[in-house]
Amino acid sequence: MKLSKMAKRLSVLALYSVAAGLSTTAGAAPADAKILRVLTATAGVDARSTDAAIWQKAPVAQVALQTAFPGHPSITGTALTEQLSAQAVRAGNVLYVRLRWNDKTANTKASDTNRFVDGVALQFPIDGKPSTTPFMGGGDSLVNVWYWRADGQTQNLLANGFGSATKVPTAALASTSVRRDDGWEVVLTRSLASPKDEGVVLKGRKTIPIAFAAWDGDNQERDGFKAVTMEWWQLRF
Repeated sequence: MKLSKMAKRLSVLALYSVAAGLSTTAGAAPADAKILRVLTATAGVDARSTDAAIWQKAPVAQVALQTAFPGHPSITGTALTEQLSAQAVRAGNVLYVRLRWNDKTANTKASDTNRFVDGVALQFPIDGKPSTTPFMGGGDSLVNVWYWRADGQTQNLLANGFGSATKVPTAALASTSVRRDDGWEVVLTRSLASPKDEGVVLKGRKTIPIAFAAWDGDNQERDGFKAVTMEWWQLRF
């Protein structure tokens, strides 16, 4: 990489890091935080289906996305997904999150270096602090990523900065998905009582920072090249 391009990347990364630091304070949500409110349902309610009746009652948050900043070599274009809708339901010890977004082409197979799959993800700071950078964590601040892929994979990841994502097996995370004419609907399901070494602990929390990401495989989006939220939202129970 030429020196000027490298300097530009580092400059942009620094600007976003400063912005992230200024927009939050450790241990507290900013006053103007974007909020995804969790609907509390009766224990035993099953919201795994994208068409479950309970979703008609859950609040809907419209989440704006933009291309991830060029802090990673794979980010070379403009991500296509500009918005997704998010809902959340808690039923007993289980959290369900339904995500819906437009995607003109279903990309469900990655057969070579030029063919990539659609995807969507949620990200949480392990320590629950909004001072953690929403850009895959870093330093001593780990993040937990719940990653759905259109090829049928659901991955539980831990990350500590760009390029550090590591798969952590867990039985607590699952997904269901439906392809519509205009895009995808996905429900991510996870127990609130998951072991600490498998990701973020949600049991007992009233709020926690959450970030969103989406990949359009037809646009060659993969790894760090994706559409993201540039700041934390708050998942509020």
